[in-house]
Amino acid sequence: MAPLSSLRILGFSRAGNRGLARLARTQKPGCKSCAIPASHAMALPLPTLDGLESVLESIAGDARISADFADWIRESLRYGGRKIRILRYIQTHAGEKEKPRLLDVGAQFGALAIYAGRLGCRAAAVDYGPYAIAFREAVADRGVDYRECDLARQPLPFADNSFDFVACTDVIEHHAFSPKRVLAEIHRVLVPGGRVILATPNHASIYNRIKMFFGGSVNDEFDYFFNTTADAETYPGHHREFTRAEIRSALERTDFRVLECRVIDDDIESLRNFRRRGGAKSVSDSHDFVLRALGEIWTPLHLPFGRWIWAAAEKPAAK
Repeated sequence: MAPLSSLRILGFSRAGNRGLARLARTQKPGCKSCAIPASHAMALPLPTLDGLESVLESIAGDARISADFADWIRESLRYGGRKIRILRYIQTHAGEKEKPRLLDVGAQFGALAIYAGRLGCRAAAVDYGPYAIAFREAVADRGVDYRECDLARQPLPFADNSFDFVACTDVIEHHAFSPKRVLAEIHRVLVPGGRVILATPNHASIYNRIKMFFGGSVNDEFDYFFNTTADAETYPGHHREFTRAEIRSALERTDFRVLECRVIDDDIESLRNFRRRGGAKSVSDSHDFVLRALGEIWTPLHLPFGRWIWAAAEKPAAK
């Protein structure tokens, strides 16, 4: 693996979305409260940012993980609210299942799956070659069934009806192909009544609309696209982003029953928590704080202005 310092391809794919830019591949880290009705929640500890940080430190401190990757893993805490949202959703909707089965598609370094395992889930994960090579052994040693899978060419390496939940977050926008095949595979491996949790950037966010109004681009930064990734066989950034209506349509066209499909933003608490713990400052922190604060307004009012689409859909029970 080339270090982050020498390959900006492993850096930032677009402003405000500081994920590893998918390692020249076709694949792909929020709410603070999310109250859980006691009658429906699993009788387990609630996932927290403190708990997530413990997971991230465990992975980053593994001797098999390079220092460059370790720094990136720790920095993902600033977006930890997304993972907490997913885990709390699973706890809320797991019903009477003692150990709900979760698959994380596009798992990267496996933090979501590892934390889910600590909270009582049976967790599995898949990702494309470079990520699987870099992280599979360390993640598997923490109780996760981590498998390599190239979704552009292969089906998910699991049997039909294997999982109660599948998380697919920050993934489909990186694919150079239609999300239909991925959603169809997720549908296949879910049990009847199982749920997919999907998150992806909102192409119609108010921020993108303002950029376009003033003649700006809503695509990845041009220098990143033109120079940094010039030698990449497959562009690792965002190939296509989606609107809320498109995500709803994609789920319905792959035989899911959409339970919710709304626009959200990253939560403020994740960034505050990261900064309190001495996380590296970024020149965009102030800008990000403002956007997250605005998200605290958009989200409860159900205004479609935020930066992320959050959807949950169910595989209907067989008739």
